[in-house]
Amino acid sequence: MNTGAPSSPTRAQGSALPGNTIAITGLGMVSAIGSDVASSCAAARAGLTRWRELDIQVTDEDTLEAVPLKGQEVSSLTLGFEGFARWLRLGDAALRDLMEHSGLERPAFAQTGIHLQLPGTWLEEVHIQGSLLDRLPEGERERVRRGVDAERTEKREQLTRRFLPELLALNQLPLAPRTQVYAFGGAATFTQVLARAVEALRSRTLERCIVGGIDSWVDGETLTQAYEMGLLRTPNRPVGRFPGEAAAFVLLERLDSARARGARVEALLGPVASTVEAGHRFSGRSLTGAALFEAITTCFPEGARQAEGAELSIVNLNGDESRSREYGYALVRLQEAGLPTSSRRWYVPEHFGEIGAATGAVAICMGVRGFIRRYARSPSILVSLLDDELHRGAFLLRDIPWRQDEAGVTAPHGRQS
Repeated sequence: MNTGAPSSPTRAQGSALPGNTIAITGLGMVSAIGSDVASSCAAARAGLTRWRELDIQVTDEDTLEAVPLKGQEVSSLTLGFEGFARWLRLGDAALRDLMEHSGLERPAFAQTGIHLQLPGTWLEEVHIQGSLLDRLPEGERERVRRGVDAERTEKREQLTRRFLPELLALNQLPLAPRTQVYAFGGAATFTQVLARAVEALRSRTLERCIVGGIDSWVDGETLTQAYEMGLLRTPNRPVGRFPGEAAAFVLLERLDSARARGARVEALLGPVASTVEAGHRFSGRSLTGAALFEAITTCFPEGARQAEGAELSIVNLNGDESRSREYGYALVRLQEAGLPTSSRRWYVPEHFGEIGAATGAVAICMGVRGFIRRYARSPSILVSLLDDELHRGAFLLRDIPWRQDEAGVTAPHGRQS
């Protein structure tokens, strides 16, 4: 029987990898289909969903009846909470799960940092531009824009002063202020967060780093903006995304640091790449897949031979026609370059809805749990992240080479004992 318990490297097996290899030694998550990482990923594996009716109603053009929009909501945590408080509730649950999962103890806190991604303001900016600024006389437009920008800056400053200190206090994590780093943006921004964390680890600025994301597309203001911009699927719109919410964290540390504290190494992080597209979802420019292709090829510096091990991909296709088309263009470019394109793909929004800034961390949780439970059936996983904004990103997850079954014999990928 496979217990799914992660293992630590033996001396011989661990010494085959450089000490600055980035190890994943902890996971934490909360979603609409699970209160922790194990149940969330197991539910996704089983194809479970938990839809709820949301506050916005639309008229079905066929029946002329009012029909509520549907989404995936962590109602046990977030019902009655909005904005800052909602994110804090989600983040607290996911961070508690990470702490329990990783075995991180107080002596390690002094050398631990946290890099957190929260939603950016792109959706709000595009919505205000189309619903307000474009309708104002040109002379008044700039004055209103300055007022909106000032209000947005003030909110951001207040958020960065309060959010991480309050989140860490809830979990009794006294991390130094200098180690607390924020990022704001959509799904693909997460690769920049990962890259900065890896740099801090390899430069020995930190011994270990908690990296994660929190987002809610079912929160009132965000939900309204997404609906009015035509991004959501409705009875009258057969393509589009279903909103969701989630929080997820992963613990990264150098392999030598993980060995020193006797941590359980659950997977390895491979190359991380971030690129920028020429236009965004509403820029009017054609998205050709070139930026995503560049990010993916950067993850395979040795070319096709190295890419053959990535037999599974995790992608954030979400029902949006433009995003699917862009990913298709990227696949064509990969084929033309002689790089294999995995026929096996997992889609994060299929299970959790659109979760924006939490997407990258959730993808890591899905992939690592797939390694641990042996259903990934691939020695490495390519994670590709598209976005409504300009960023595109990709990174590799690698299974640990010393994963063993209970008999102490290394089991081939895909075998369940």
